[in-house]
Amino acid sequence: MKDFERHQLATELGLQFDPETSVIFGENSGYFFLIQETDKNVFRITISVSRDDEDYGASELQQLVSDSSVLKSIERNQYTTTYLVKTGMTKKKMSENIQQAVTDIAQLLQTKDFHNICGFTGQAGEVGLYQIDDSLFIMNEDSFQQVAAQQKLEADSYKSQKENVVMGIVGAFLGAILGGAVALVIARLGYVSYISGFVLGVCIVKGYELLGRKFTKKGALISVVFMLLAIVLVHQFDYAFEIVKQLGYDFTDAFALINEAALAGDVPENYFFNFFMLLGFTGIGAGVAISSAMSVQKTRGLVRKIA
Repeated sequence: MKDFERHQLATELGLQFDPETSVIFGENSGYFFLIQETDKNVFRITISVSRDDEDYGASELQQLVSDSSVLKSIERNQYTTTYLVKTGMTKKKMSENIQQAVTDIAQLLQTKDFHNICGFTGQAGEVGLYQIDDSLFIMNEDSFQQVAAQQKLEADSYKSQKENVVMGIVGAFLGAILGGAVALVIARLGYVSYISGFVLGVCIVKGYELLGRKFTKKGALISVVFMLLAIVLVHQFDYAFEIVKQLGYDFTDAFALINEAALAGDVPENYFFNFFMLLGFTGIGAGVAISSAMSVQKTRGLVRKIA
């Protein structure tokens, strides 16, 4: 769904829409709901509720999946309960499923005398929606203030750290070795996948951040350089291993042979096609990894009350 469609759905449900996180939230029938699209056309409804007889309450929440025609599964995490809504074939049907799901959940909570609780402490009472970093929580104001204070200390500590570029390069290098090894194994199995690029990207980015102490745009640029180098080496190693397999050469000689052939332009059929396929898929996966890392930096230390 697009944001304007989520906003329309929120209005139909009598709830609110947060444009910054693209979530639907608010009270319905006295209970606080959080509705998120976690993947394309995949919606989850989260509540934080309890009742005096906690064990019986848990079984009632679980039973609702079987009783409702629009709920697919349930996930309980201490004080929060998340339902997965069945996918609709069209956007209209998906909206109808979500509305029916909210109705089914609200009716159960009212009928069985559930009450809202803080998703952080389990304390009964008024709750709201809060954002901490890139995560959303249903909690009360006291819990938010405690978590926000701790989060601010951690964020200030991170921001005060000086980026160690030299150690970051060492970390990116080690990450490239690890991620490159995984990508090479996948290539030797005959696959070209963005997953290998994602793994390579994560290894390099995390390697830089762990040893460099923080990840900045400079770290992203250095990571890209290491990714390109790793892609070239993985491609050359893959062909070198194939030469060893087909012709029985020593690996060192095979590696030298494929490098000389590449420089002379006298390469095997589909050599460049396979290289650009590897580059393209790896670029997609690595791009996701870097984008995710930069997104984390943007929301690091972010604390706010949404409602």
